Amino acid sequence: MMQPMTAGVGEFVGQQLQAANASGWLAAATCALGVLVLACTGVWLAATDIRYHRLPRKVVWPLYPAVTAPLGVSASLGGEPVRWWWMLWGLMIMGGLFVLLRLVYPAGMGLGDVRLAGVLGIATGFASVSHTFMAIAVTFVLAGLFSAALLAARKIEMSSRVAFGPFMLVGSLGVLAFM
Repeated sequence: MMQPMTAGVGEFVGQQLQAANASGWLAAATCALGVLVLACTGVWLAATDIRYHRLPRKVVWPLYPAVTAPLGVSASLGGEPVRWWWMLWGLMIMGGLFVLLRLVYPAGMGLGDVRLAGVLGIATGFASVSHTFMAIAVTFVLAGLFSAALLAARKIEMSSRVAFGPFMLVGSLGVLAFM
């Protein structure tokens, strides 16, 4: 059995394609499908959050099985069932952090962001738990820099609301794509 890689989704897909067998090809395809579903839906979610400051539950909740199932099948077919545990850890770490932030300061974190955090934790956890932590860090750094720039340009005030979902999506998908 191959040792699980923590180099990310791209390397996992590459390794599965190099295996040159049906299960490897199917593992690569299902992994790509899971990430593609998240990315395509994420574009719509980001636009909706920017425009309406909402991440609709009717769109976010179906992402859980739509992302978890293909990634889980991919992990199993790829001979790396440990990725199931990583996905669970990603869910608990990212989802748990956002639940905690919501409990500590409800006005600062919307429920849509909390719901989205769980599915992003699952996706980043597929790559590794380190990817989940990196996605969280990138998310907050991007949101902080963007907000600071808007404050400096006097486009917003300290009390203004800034959509956080797009930063969550860019941070998580960016980490999946480039790390």
